[in-house]
Amino acid sequence: MEKFRKVKRIVLVLLCSCFIGVACYYYYLTHYTRPVVVANQTNGAESKYVKNMSDKEFSAYLQGQADKSQFRLKMESDMFFEKADKVGKVTILNSNSNHYAIRVQTTIENQEAIIYDSGMIKPKQFVENGELKKAIPQGVYRVNHHVIYYELTNLKQKVGETVIVGQLAINQ
Repeated sequence: MEKFRKVKRIVLVLLCSCFIGVACYYYYLTHYTRPVVVANQTNGAESKYVKNMSDKEFSAYLQGQADKSQFRLKMESDMFFEKADKVGKVTILNSNSNHYAIRVQTTIENQEAIIYDSGMIKPKQFVENGELKKAIPQGVYRVNHHVIYYELTNLKQKVGETVIVGQLAINQ
């Protein structure tokens, strides 16, 4: 009987220690593990040489990636036309630091019809004058300039779009 109690105590102590060990291990896994890093869109192709970079090289690499994702556009948001059927003042500059071609399409606010289309503007190119696609009566209108970004290698592949609010003034 005494032997049975000793075995029972030993088994109970072992079970308790196993339970405490499993509980501690579970707590460690859920609270103290590093976040899982998922590879980006490169499918690991860049990771071969990123591992061997120094801190300065890696910092320069990341800065280059950030610069590629930025976009600089100089655009006069107001358009001026003496007459709706004449050439008017439109100012758009696609900066040489950009990695995308752009196209600006203008609509009058709350309307879907495109009244101006710049065509494709590659980096280092600009537009100073333009013509309206349809006749519009004299007045001042609030317009939306839809700036659409395209890949330089494939001008049909749309990358993104931004809307700039401006005004259209037609004097006669």
